[in-house]
Amino acid sequence: LAAAGVARCISILAMFPVDTIKTRLQMSLPSPFAAKGLYTGLGGSLVGQVPYGVLTFGSYEMYKKALLEKFPEVKPAFIYAIAAVCGDVTGSGWLCPSEVVKQQSQAGMYASTGDAVRGIYAKKGFGGFYQGYLGGLA
Repeated sequence: LAAAGVARCISILAMFPVDTIKTRLQMSLPSPFAAKGLYTGLGGSLVGQVPYGVLTFGSYEMYKKALLEKFPEVKPAFIYAIAAVCGDVTGSGWLCPSEVVKQQSQAGMYASTGDAVRGIYAKKGFGGFYQGYLGGLA
């Protein structure tokens, strides 16, 4: 589980500027390639992404073991696929709110992660953090 957390952290640090530029381009913001603000929202992203990786891979192993014990006659490849889907659904429950906060921060809608959390909650309540949840599962 520690390896999953470290790997997720490194990948986020490396790819965050690319993700920020992509978000800026999608929002048609001026100067999408500007260096200023490339890591805006990083803290919120790490708070979401690192536990997501740990939850997804950790729960996958738990689901896999339980399903293999409960359905020994089913082909293991099918069990692994079902366990992977279940693991992703589990992790996504944690990931979605941080993605909403990150994307709105990257788009310049808020000055900080804290401002984004407060603003999203003030506008849409708790459900505002789960905008796009079902789409993210697909």
